[in-house]
Amino acid sequence: MEKLVQRLEQAVIRLEQVSVNMQVSNGMANGDCNGINGGLSQCMDAFDLLLLGPVSEYLKNSRAIGDDVENHAEMVNNALQLQRSFLKMATTHQEPAQRELSDLLKPISEKIQEIQNFRECNRGSSQFNHLSAVSESIPALGWVAVSQKPVPYVKEMNDAAIFYTNRVLKDYKDSDKRHVEWVVSYLSIWTELQAFIKQHHTTGLVWSKIGPIAPPSLFAPAPGGPSPLPPTPPPGPPPVFTCELPQADSTTAQHSALFAQLNQGEAITKGSQATVIQGLKSSDPTAGEGGKISRNRRRKGARVEERGCGLNQQLQSSESTTAQHSALFAQQNQGSKGSQDRREDEEEGGGETEGETLKHVSKDQMTHKNPALRSQGGENHASPSKSRNPGGSSNLEPPQKRPPLLELEGKKWRVEYFDQAHDLVIKETELRQVAYVFCCSNSTLHIEGKINSIIVDNCKKLGLVFDNIVGIVEIINSKDIQLQVMGRVPTISINKTEGCQVYLSKDALDCEIVCAKSSEMNILVPQDDDYREFPVPEQFKTVWDGSKLVTEPTEIAG
Repeated sequence: MEKLVQRLEQAVIRLEQVSVNMQVSNGMANGDCNGINGGLSQCMDAFDLLLLGPVSEYLKNSRAIGDDVENHAEMVNNALQLQRSFLKMATTHQEPAQRELSDLLKPISEKIQEIQNFRECNRGSSQFNHLSAVSESIPALGWVAVSQKPVPYVKEMNDAAIFYTNRVLKDYKDSDKRHVEWVVSYLSIWTELQAFIKQHHTTGLVWSKIGPIAPPSLFAPAPGGPSPLPPTPPPGPPPVFTCELPQADSTTAQHSALFAQLNQGEAITKGSQATVIQGLKSSDPTAGEGGKISRNRRRKGARVEERGCGLNQQLQSSESTTAQHSALFAQQNQGSKGSQDRREDEEEGGGETEGETLKHVSKDQMTHKNPALRSQGGENHASPSKSRNPGGSSNLEPPQKRPPLLELEGKKWRVEYFDQAHDLVIKETELRQVAYVFCCSNSTLHIEGKINSIIVDNCKKLGLVFDNIVGIVEIINSKDIQLQVMGRVPTISINKTEGCQVYLSKDALDCEIVCAKSSEMNILVPQDDDYREFPVPEQFKTVWDGSKLVTEPTEIAG
């Protein structure tokens, strides 16, 4: 019995030893960065080697190039130093809740955004490809938030940088070796980071199993301990933009001043009449002889003076359609009184008041009271002002043709209002960009590279050629569209379109084509050295099979 007990005790000891070995092995699978058995030192030493090696070489080469590249490199270095502080906290603290973790990651996110904004603010820089390579790959620092496999994520960001570093090599490989060294040193940062993650954080960021919960801020002091890093100085004031914004409210202010003067009522009218009469008396040679100014002339003078006092000048400067409409309605609302005044003006002055388009016909000009006028063929009663355009429908101008536009607005390529343009090409493309083609006719557009998506809206007789699309190509409200896919596209959507020819490449045969409210659609599939055309069904038959509706294309014998 004693021998049996000894054997059981030895078996238990062996099992305990195996359990300990398995725990150690699991810890080393993620680099043992949990603060036990020297893991903190190993993990942070590995990251410091990354900073002292590739990052230091990248900073040196960036300073050799100078200008925007150097400034951008300093931002990248600050972001990496901030991530080092975050990793050090993770090795000595336990993982916080998701909300607190988001607050901890916020400083790193802000650094990434700052680096990307620097590229956007320097699009005219001669080193734009350098800035783009950094801007497209810097989101790799967000690997700390990837829960499963961060290594493929970093590799994807590295591939995004290679697209632009190849352009740098193409421009400088034979002229300036500094740029070649810059490319090698920068890409090595992400290569070494992948190796670091694979060794120490294979399945995601490893937090300590012991110690306090991580504080809500990266630089907040831990309970009972000093701050891991001195607090950074507060950010400076926001940048002051020197460009002047358009004075959008100037016209509104002029309108307000104009309506304020109009609302003064009779005060302006009375003052205007007195001023005009006094002015006419002093300037009219008949005034000294006791001549009388006709009511027509006084009324004209009053109108002129009313348009004085700054009103006419304000109307011309504001060019307000609303003010013109108000004046028109005011004249119409004068009613019969205004008509009577005009008749009296015609009888006394024999002239036509300013702004009037109707001429009063006197009794001696009426054909029903003067039969002699009927035999003259209507020549005498032809209105001399008939040649005037009274402002009817013939006065309407045709809609102005908008100028064509091809520009990059943020992440959107805008291609608008082109006609008879068959040489439209978009070359400087990025993975996150989209293209919006609007109101183009009889034109051809070629989009090179790989972008996110394309939208064709309200176009007619447009030819579109593109290489690779990550998302979708959408055709809406268009007519006679031709698409040619040179690379790959996952989805093509055709809505409210009459006539659409889609030429697929061999790599795009697995794409999905979704249609709605469209007609005359054909899909052309490559076959040998030519294309084979397949029409898309337009008519469907729906039947009830006892449990559900079944819809299938209608086969029409032709």
